[in-house]
Amino acid sequence: MKLHLLTWPNRITLLRIGLLFVLVFLIYNYHFWVRIFAAGLSILIIAMDWLDGYLARKLDEKTVLGGLLDIAGDRIVEMVLWICLADLKLIPIWIPIVVISRGISTDTIRGYVLRFGYTAFGQKTMMHSPLGRFLTGSRIMRSGYAVMKAVSFGLLLLASAFQRTGILPGEWVQLGLRTGFWFSVATAIVCLVRGIPVIIEGTTLIHRIGQEHDEPAAPEQ
Repeated sequence: MKLHLLTWPNRITLLRIGLLFVLVFLIYNYHFWVRIFAAGLSILIIAMDWLDGYLARKLDEKTVLGGLLDIAGDRIVEMVLWICLADLKLIPIWIPIVVISRGISTDTIRGYVLRFGYTAFGQKTMMHSPLGRFLTGSRIMRSGYAVMKAVSFGLLLLASAFQRTGILPGEWVQLGLRTGFWFSVATAIVCLVRGIPVIIEGTTLIHRIGQEHDEPAAPEQ
């Protein structure tokens, strides 16, 4: 079977990553209208994650490769943006540390079990418990998490655009920054909570795979 890389969902994912690095350039430009545009672009980039999933279902182009690219795109987008927001002192450094640590841990597990036919989502998902499937794969949790990221990124960038202008009263700007901060905290907590079932069930699955396949230990480095 021929492997098609440039399906429309995959093109959207690759476009998201390209737009992300345009966004990083814009984030570090303190011109008012550039920051306003950056806030809108951050929301668009998050929304494009919904679009590639919709196209994959609509065009019947759901593939294992597409799923991996989708996860990789999500990781790149959220990790880069959290790091940038921390660098701009809009959020505390522990938020990107939590998100990055969680992402590396879950993706390592998912990458390993993929060798044995288990995927992150879908019919061959590695998640077996109803709670695990709900937290990691349900449309409401995935959409809700995306909305939280969009609000966090968009609101913090938007509020920071007004910091140096005097257009809005200072207390309004501070309210926007505080609201964005607490959305970011809540988003990081949700990120961690969604990762815990992957780690727990993934560890159990890896143990079972090891017993079934009697996989040899890796050589010492």
